[in-house]
Amino acid sequence: MTELHETRQEIWLSASCGRQIAEHLFLRLPYEACGVLRGKATAGGMRIDTFVPMRNVAPDPLHRFILHPEDWTRECLRGKDLVGLFHSHPHSLPVPSEEDLRQLPLFGGMLTAYLIGSPGKTEGIIQLNGYSILKGTDGGFSLQACNVRHD
Repeated sequence: MTELHETRQEIWLSASCGRQIAEHLFLRLPYEACGVLRGKATAGGMRIDTFVPMRNVAPDPLHRFILHPEDWTRECLRGKDLVGLFHSHPHSLPVPSEEDLRQLPLFGGMLTAYLIGSPGKTEGIIQLNGYSILKGTDGGFSLQACNVRHD
């Protein structure tokens, strides 16, 4: 079963990575944007240094994202620093949807971070929420809310 936990760890996001995520989100509006996150685990959380934008090939990109298979495969083969996913909710708050939670087992075995962004109330600013992906003893996956810190 997929769940959402409310304990706070930390995800450190480099300034350049934060700018790239925001730019990708706004360039893809009104559709959902997506991409992969590269970095490493740190004490008490993780550090994300690189964002790689990906194509969203979902049949309904206004409400869903599907990573382009070639993009996803290429990034999976690039090395061990693949730590997470980013996607946007262009028309709602940056919290996991039921669809996000249903899709989590597709990625949960490989990734540890999940970022969701939405356009902020101020032009050019995004709301960004972060989550750790946890594997349960029952084989299911859950999300643990994290504090997202910027350099």
